[in-house]
Amino acid sequence: MGDLERRVLEGAYDLHIHFGPDVMPRKGTEMEIARRSLDAGMRGFGIKSHFTPTMERARLVNDQFPGLHAVGGVVLNRSVGGLNPMAVEVAGRLGGRIVWFPTVDAAHDVPRLKEDIPQFVELQVRLEERGMLRSAVPLLDGSGELVEPVYHVLEIAREHDMAVATGHSSPREGLALVKAAHEMGLRKIVVTHADWKATNYSLEAQAMAIADGALIEHCYMTPSIPYEEIGAQMRALGPEHFYLSTDLGAVQVPGGKKGGFLMSGSAPYPDEGMAAFVGILHGCGFSEGELRRMVVDNPAVIAE
Repeated sequence: MGDLERRVLEGAYDLHIHFGPDVMPRKGTEMEIARRSLDAGMRGFGIKSHFTPTMERARLVNDQFPGLHAVGGVVLNRSVGGLNPMAVEVAGRLGGRIVWFPTVDAAHDVPRLKEDIPQFVELQVRLEERGMLRSAVPLLDGSGELVEPVYHVLEIAREHDMAVATGHSSPREGLALVKAAHEMGLRKIVVTHADWKATNYSLEAQAMAIADGALIEHCYMTPSIPYEEIGAQMRALGPEHFYLSTDLGAVQVPGGKKGGFLMSGSAPYPDEGMAAFVGILHGCGFSEGELRRMVVDNPAVIAE
């Protein structure tokens, strides 16, 4: 890690990391990543699991590493009942800070995952084939309106001042969700990895989400467009509307380019990925101050 990257990462957050133990192989546990994050001078990270809530795991990390701030939450996939306000209520009461709408169970993304990254949906497919699991989780009904449970989830998230993130929703679903959250008065709204193959928000769609109060997340691991194009989007709309994360935690990049990733092969540790992302964007013309805005200040709005 170079001097510039180390200065930028001082006090930074990475709010999108996957940890072990998990139902699929992961690069490291929270405790290992916590030690690496502290060594890199970072303030904290978000613990994300496609299958289990993570609030308790975050609390254990914070108890063991007083200088670190780990945040947990819940992803509204079928393993927690989908769009389940009870899961959100429990998450809020246990200190969860982020509610991600469906990811590996997003109705929009499941067909692609089955084809490109089947390990992400292996459990669901196995139970579906045995007639034990309902279909994936849509956010919109047949007329294109948000289904009622979305509003229940948003209401509970608002009561606990939790952030809501769009997950693997399509841009159409995500923009409807962002608009509803904004109209209901939620303060913390995130468009999840806006540049991934599954989501792929246009510049215009990102601008619409920003107008409704959202922060746009760009991840080191998941862009399906060149990093230079990501930089151009952020420059066009202003770095004050973005935060950087990594979406790392995999041992191997799942699916490589077919899965929607620019990279393939062995995946780096999250602190390594964040440092690399910072270096790339600095090469795209972003100043040290602008980069710190996107890795320190903006994610702190979500985490703190």
